[in-house]
Amino acid sequence: MVLTKKRKKKKKMPEFETYDEGAFNVFSTRWGTYAAKKPDGEGICSGLDKESVIFWAREHLNGFQNSYAITTRTSFNNGYKL
Repeated sequence: MVLTKKRKKKKKMPEFETYDEGAFNVFSTRWGTYAAKKPDGEGICSGLDKESVIFWAREHLNGFQNSYAITTRTSFNNGYKL
């Protein structure tokens, strides 16, 4: 009987890309999405494409200066009945 060794798969470490002079890092996750973290390891945001994650990470760090929210269909008395 011949015994063979099983090869261990090497885990790929994500490649971190640093943006805005070290303000945050963007990397790909094992699920095929992207995530952004601060240098201290605190998560900022995640998304399906890299450009969106970079944009929203900058927005989070800058206090949402370039984005705004719109509220529509606001009612208190005639709301949707369940």
